[in-house]
Amino acid sequence: MTALERLDHTHSGYRSGGARSPGFLSRLRERRAQRDYEASVIAFANALRGEFREACSGLGICHYVQVAAGITIRTPRIGEVRPGPPLRFTVELLPGQEPADFTSKQNGPRLAHTLGGHGLRVEPLAGRWVRLVVLGHDPLADGFGLPALTVASGAEAVILGRTEDGITLGHAVTDPAHLGVQGQNGSGKSAFCYGLLSQLAAAPDVLVAGSDITGLLLGRAWDDTAHRPHQVVGTADIAAHAVLLEDLVAEMDRRLATIPARRDKIEPSMGTPTVLVVLEEFPGLLRAADGLPKPKRGEGVPVGDRIRSAVLRLLSEGRKAAFRVLMLAQRFEATAVGGGYARDQFALRLSFRVPADSLEMLHGTDARRFGQEHANADPGIAYLSGLGRDCERLRVPYLGDYAEYCDRLATHGRPAHR
Repeated sequence: MTALERLDHTHSGYRSGGARSPGFLSRLRERRAQRDYEASVIAFANALRGEFREACSGLGICHYVQVAAGITIRTPRIGEVRPGPPLRFTVELLPGQEPADFTSKQNGPRLAHTLGGHGLRVEPLAGRWVRLVVLGHDPLADGFGLPALTVASGAEAVILGRTEDGITLGHAVTDPAHLGVQGQNGSGKSAFCYGLLSQLAAAPDVLVAGSDITGLLLGRAWDDTAHRPHQVVGTADIAAHAVLLEDLVAEMDRRLATIPARRDKIEPSMGTPTVLVVLEEFPGLLRAADGLPKPKRGEGVPVGDRIRSAVLRLLSEGRKAAFRVLMLAQRFEATAVGGGYARDQFALRLSFRVPADSLEMLHGTDARRFGQEHANADPGIAYLSGLGRDCERLRVPYLGDYAEYCDRLATHGRPAHR
């Protein structure tokens, strides 16, 4: 007779008529399995604490304390452990430590690999406590399809992309930030903007205006929408681009003159929408404008200078008047985008595959360490800075081919009669 059977026989006297309960052995096995599982979790947590302590010591995420017997090492203390997947555990930071100490370029991958994962995500909790989530694989390696969605207002966030720690980032066009995007041909720059604009096309309080010499981003797909009268495409009439931008500046001035008392900015509405000024391949527009014959002295301002002046005013004064600029360029060189002052106005910046010096040019010296890696990035992978986040990689959502972009604008684009 087995131990379980003897235990069952012992309890048989408590049953009516001496009959054996058919569910007793099952309940006993469940309790035993639960105890075994709890014991395995405790053993796993103890092993994790040891590996984490050794990894923190090796990476310098620790304190060295002088005591009578010599030097002792203090490492962050692990609290609750949840095996997952994904593996998650809480950590109490040591005085002076920051959550970013675990996810820095130097420490993050090594610590994650020690714990059996690809990367780490840090979630602040309370006080010095944070939660570390061990990611089993690279979130940027997976495809990221853009759902068929549009925002009902410019105050709603559109999807920008998914970061290395698996977080999906969003951005509302009403937030006070101009957006600069650079990248080589085929790096995913235009595809990103297809997804971005398709999400905004139906919002009744957003107007997508701008200039596009390629004729694709603001091309025929925008016909019959309320946005089309405020867009100029192609290179047949470069002066028309200057006229459009000057008209937008005039509207900005009108709004600034009518800001209500006791207010310092325009509140967007259906009657006064947020104007997203798209400047596709802006350096190319400037080159085309500068190539036009110069007017004689006293007969007018060169078209290129008119365009630079209008864009600079939109960048420097548009925030209070609910104007936002989305500028695209293969390289954000100061001379190519209207000057260093113009480039400095972009609070939100994305770089698809570019040479190392171009990455540093747009994102600053903090991006220097990413230059060699990003020069060979896959299409759809970008570095982002802004939104209160340091320069970091993300995968932008993929809308589909250009036909899908056209179809979504035809389906969701705000009609001209509204």
